[in-house]
Amino acid sequence: MNKYANHVYVIPEDRRDEEIANGFIGHHQVKVAPIQVMPRAGGWPSVLKTFQVEYIPKLQNNPFAHVVMVIDFDDQIDKRRAEFDQAIPDDLKARVFVIGSKDEPETLKKALKMKYEEIGNALAADCDANATGYWDHEQIQHNDAVRRRLIQTIKPFLF
Repeated sequence: MNKYANHVYVIPEDRRDEEIANGFIGHHQVKVAPIQVMPRAGGWPSVLKTFQVEYIPKLQNNPFAHVVMVIDFDDQIDKRRAEFDQAIPDDLKARVFVIGSKDEPETLKKALKMKYEEIGNALAADCDANATGYWDHEQIQHNDAVRRRLIQTIKPFLF
């Protein structure tokens, strides 16, 4: 990854979220050079702590860096989003994104009858086509505002 060009770090909560992220970057239109899926954090509190300890300084020192945290909201969307929003410094909010399934990825996998990487690939296809088909699913539709910001901010250099 070129730290002097726009790039994205993806911090997945667990193996399932990591597979979804890998499926996303595996889409044929996604440029792999500016995106890196980091090692899974091991729970949403660890995602938040990793972000605070490792990635806030990276973002502060590099205006080209962006972070996407992929978590399970565990049916606590408002509470969990508020915790993450509170931890993100105001001057970095435009370059930080928190997305994930309403409950857990298993619920989404069962509903869509797809493997995790296939889900990520389908979400990337929607982004590439400016569509919301998979993003409109009840397990991930709560990410709509974040999805729109992602498309506006990251799509120009990722697709």
